[in-house]
Amino acid sequence: MLVTTPIADLEIEVDRIFVEDGALVMTNAASDAMATRAVMGPNDVRKIFGALIRPRVVWFALTCLFRSSSASRRESGIEDFHPTPNPW
Repeated sequence: MLVTTPIADLEIEVDRIFVEDGALVMTNAASDAMATRAVMGPNDVRKIFGALIRPRVVWFALTCLFRSSSASRRESGIEDFHPTPNPW
């Protein structure tokens, strides 16, 4: 997963997704450059499920089963996009 912020772009590998204290929690792999923890409340989860029923999102999810992540990044132009080309 690529997380883009005004300060930096972070490549994050999702390691675990679990429920803790009434929230959905996603943590990244220990091998990533920065430890990351995303906590999603019920409203966030409803938005995700709402997006998942859109035909284009369903099609994307199904086709992800049959292609590599690096190929899909190149096809979508994600590798070319950089909001902070020289942040320092």
